[in-house]
Amino acid sequence: MLDRLRQVAFLVKDLEKGKELYRRHLGMETCHSEDLSSYGLKNAVLPAGNGTFIELLQPTTPDSSTARYLERRGEAPYMLIFETSEYDRLIPHLKSLGVRLTEEVATEDYRHCFIHPSSANGALLEILEVTHRSNPWPSAGPNWQSLTHQPLTKQIRQMAVLVRDLDAAVERWQEMFGIIATKRFHVSFTDLEIAVLPLAGKDTFIELAQPTGRDVPSARFLERYGEGIYLTIYEIKNSLEMDDYLKGKEARYTSSRVTSNYVNLGFNSIWLHPAGMKGAFTQLSEVLVDDNPWPPAGDTWHL
Repeated sequence: MLDRLRQVAFLVKDLEKGKELYRRHLGMETCHSEDLSSYGLKNAVLPAGNGTFIELLQPTTPDSSTARYLERRGEAPYMLIFETSEYDRLIPHLKSLGVRLTEEVATEDYRHCFIHPSSANGALLEILEVTHRSNPWPSAGPNWQSLTHQPLTKQIRQMAVLVRDLDAAVERWQEMFGIIATKRFHVSFTDLEIAVLPLAGKDTFIELAQPTGRDVPSARFLERYGEGIYLTIYEIKNSLEMDDYLKGKEARYTSSRVTSNYVNLGFNSIWLHPAGMKGAFTQLSEVLVDDNPWPPAGDTWHL
């Protein structure tokens, strides 16, 4: 019932500095900006490749809920935005499960609603069906399809949500959205038990992750902030070339040359520290095999 993960929103204190950071580290350029005065926000939307987008949000009024969140939490991931072609089926289904929905709105461009974080392991979700006749993603503005600039990322591939109980979370997301975990595995490097759930479009994924150790970064994050959005994973073309590129960009990152133990999983990755990415813990992954477009989801998910 969820076709794709289309857009990921991050709260930042300074929109211009956020745009410059994503331009410098990931080669992303802004395709659309607007004043979202009804929410007390202004935004910038940046193509991340293959019809996926990053949205940077800066509060414009000190008394808005987003401003209070930013004051309490700091710069951080804020919302996952999904596209569906089954809105009329999905929304009544979610209501039947008692999922907490807010702001059901229909415009000439789209229909959408929000899922409160209390119903989705701490993650604020937006469910959106596009109704515009010629623009497949109006949130990115009217001209994004004609842009010639390409970012250094191929696309957003996967978003990780940190959870306390992996079994319960997998069951909950399957119940809500009909998505099934195609691979579960333990990563000793990060002390996480991970489940990967492909969306219906089979090119974007949700990762649910539970810490397996106490004194590890993910466990400390969970203790401090609770469940919620934890990691943004992009696919890139060449991790070694990206490694060399980042050396000259004052980026805080873990080199793909250091984490080459992931090669046996079919991909190689770079991690950008959240302190250097406006609170966004970021993974850049190169797929190393020809017969599987996204190995973290398992060996047969695409067949």
